[in-house]
Amino acid sequence: MMRMRRWGLCLAWLCLPVLALASSLELAQTRAQLAVEYMRYGNMRAALDSADEAVKADSSYQNGQLVRALVLMQLGMDKEAEGAFRKALSIDGTNPEVNNNYGWFLCKGARAAESIAYFTRALADPLYDKPQTAQLNRGLCLMKLDKLDEANTDLLAVLRFNGNDVTALREMTRLQLQGNNAKLAAFYYQRLRREVATPGPADLWLGVRLARLQADKAAEKRLGDTLLASYPDSVETQHYLSGN
Repeated sequence: MMRMRRWGLCLAWLCLPVLALASSLELAQTRAQLAVEYMRYGNMRAALDSADEAVKADSSYQNGQLVRALVLMQLGMDKEAEGAFRKALSIDGTNPEVNNNYGWFLCKGARAAESIAYFTRALADPLYDKPQTAQLNRGLCLMKLDKLDEANTDLLAVLRFNGNDVTALREMTRLQLQGNNAKLAAFYYQRLRREVATPGPADLWLGVRLARLQADKAAEKRLGDTLLASYPDSVETQHYLSGN
C-alpha cells in the first residue's frame, strides 16, 4: 500500500509541470494576440507590454517572439527587433512567416542584399499560405538592388495571383519608368488608377513622371497641380517643384 501511495504521489507530481507548461503557452498565445490587436489600433505601448509578457510567459513560443520583433520594428527599435527576430529564427529557422518578416526588416533597414535569402527561404515552403507576400517583398527589394529583370519576374507572379494588387501595380509602373518603357508604364499606371479611388502623392508623382516620359506637358501640369494642391508638404511635391 505504501508503494501505491508513493507511486500515486509521483504521478500527481509529474502532472504538475505539464499543466504549468500548458498554462504558460496559453498565456503566451493570449498576450501575443493582444499585442497584435493593440498594434492594429496604434497603441504601441500596450502592444510592447503584451509582447513582453508573451515571451516572458513562454520564451519558446515562436509567434510571441515574432510579434515582439514586429512591435519593436514598428517602434524603430532596430537593435532590439533584430534580437527578437533572431530568437524567433532560433526556434525554427524554416518558418516562412518569420523568414518573410525578417527579410522585410533587413530590406527596409538598407540591408536589401541580405534580405533576398530570407524571402527565398519563405517561398521554398510549399505549405506557406501567403507566398505572394514574400514574392512581392522580394520584388521590392530586388528593385532596390537594381536587379530589374528579377524584380519584374516576382512582380508579374504577384499580379498573376491577383491582378488588382495595388502595391504590385504601383511598383510595376515604377519599374517600367525606371527602364524608360513608356508603353508598359502607361499600361500598369492605368490599371493602378482604376484600383485607387483617391491617388496619394506617390501615385500622382508616378503620373507626373510618366507624363514627362511621354512628353505630355498638359498631363504633367494637371497631375503636378493636383499633387501641389492636395499634398503640398509631401516629398513627392518637393521632387516636382525641384524639377526632378
